[in-house]
Amino acid sequence: MIIDVLVLIFLVLAIIKGLRRGLIVAVFSIFAFIAGIAAAMKLSVVVADYLKDSVNVSAKWLPFISFAVVFIGVVLLVRWAASLLEATVEMAMMGWANKIGGIILFAILYMFTLSVVLFFVNKVKLISDETIANSVTWPFLQPMGPWVIDGFGKLIPAFKNMFTELGNFFDGLAKQQQVQPEVTP
Repeated sequence: MIIDVLVLIFLVLAIIKGLRRGLIVAVFSIFAFIAGIAAAMKLSVVVADYLKDSVNVSAKWLPFISFAVVFIGVVLLVRWAASLLEATVEMAMMGWANKIGGIILFAILYMFTLSVVLFFVNKVKLISDETIANSVTWPFLQPMGPWVIDGFGKLIPAFKNMFTELGNFFDGLAKQQQVQPEVTP
């Protein structure tokens, strides 16, 4: 039952966020974050080189400052483009489709996030078998976590096998907790 209440809370939050932001801003926000990180990783050296001659800042802070400047600049630029596109959609009287799309996107993102969190919570045995058995939504949420992490592994090689490794790590932790005797004062 507690899992189902969490699902309901996450869905309500997704509906609110989807209505407020809409699909266009949501998609562009995700893209802005990814593009901002990629651009900052590539261009922060160039910006740091420019800043060292232009600004009186300690050399140890230049990489952080240049990364932040590029990241924030790209994010703001992409969000500005999203605002222009959203204004165009609103003028075309397609705002309702934008809002519904935002609700659907945020509902999917929130359910994926909840699924991954529940995976970790289940692996460290914070959820009882009774709680899982009483949940209506558990059978739908449970397979999402591995699917999401495996998908990241296909897109980003650093995430490959991460879900299996995390599962093994948490299984090992659970076994250690069972083996260690309780110490009573």
